[in-house]
Amino acid sequence: MPVIRIEVPEGTPQDTKKRIRDRVKQAVLDTLAPKEVKYDYVGVREVFGELGDGLPLVTVDLRPGRDAGRKKALTDAIAALLQQELNSDPVDLYVLFRENPAENHYTGGTPLPDWVPADQ
Repeated sequence: MPVIRIEVPEGTPQDTKKRIRDRVKQAVLDTLAPKEVKYDYVGVREVFGELGDGLPLVTVDLRPGRDAGRKKALTDAIAALLQQELNSDPVDLYVLFRENPAENHYTGGTPLPDWVPADQ
């Protein structure tokens, strides 16, 4: 159930932002949370800044439980797709993972359970 915010430079075309959003949602399924389709929230917004100088910036809010390997795989996937879509250098990508207890995540007025891998 990650909430992912991707900040891209002002003037990024709408179709590019849509592709980024769709591809990040797929990357989440491929790497971070393979069983959770309904609750993957991804937003792409334009901000004042330049590639390589604070952009692209990605913030990922999620429940605790993902190991470092899953986070690295998601980061690598996002870096690759942003390189393709924005021609951004992967070394300029900043990804911030913020873990909050499940009791702080609600949907439909109900807190989410603790996160567990799909095979458990």
